[in-house]
Formats: sequence, C-alpha cells, structure tokens
Amino acid sequence: MNQEDIIPYLGLGVTLVKLQGYHLTVKIAGQYTTPERGHLLLNLEKYLRLEVDPRVEVFLEPRGDLNTLRVKLRGVKT
Repeated sequence: MNQEDIIPYLGLGVTLVKLQGYHLTVKIAGQYTTPERGHLLLNLEKYLRLEVDPRVEVFLEPRGDLNTLRVKLRGVKT
C-alpha cells in the first residue's frame, strides 16, 4: 500500500502526514470537538477499510501542548 492508494479517498480538510505499512497518520483542518474528531476518524477508517484494505488503521497527528512550546521558545523558566 502506498500514498497514491490512500490520497484519493481522503476528504477535504484531511491531509496524510505519514504512512507506515497500514498505519496512517492524518491531520484534520478546522476546529472540531473531540467527539467530532473521533467520529470523523472512525468513519474515515471504516471507509478506507472497505475501499482500500481491511488492515488500515487511522490515527490523528499528535500535537504538543502549545503553551509549553511557547514557554520553551521564549526561554521562560517556570
């Protein structure tokens, strides 16, 4: 399985970040609540399993704590 197999099935606002075997990491544009993101990812995984391969797993790109990152970038000590 490669990126060309997956990309046509991703919806608007969903970007493929990384593909390792059958493990897809995606990024979602827009502001969604946690339940909305969960439903979107689950539906995407079900769709990809039907259309591409039943072994596909979809994960959301992990994001760090933005406040912690800002503090580190400014050099502020806490």
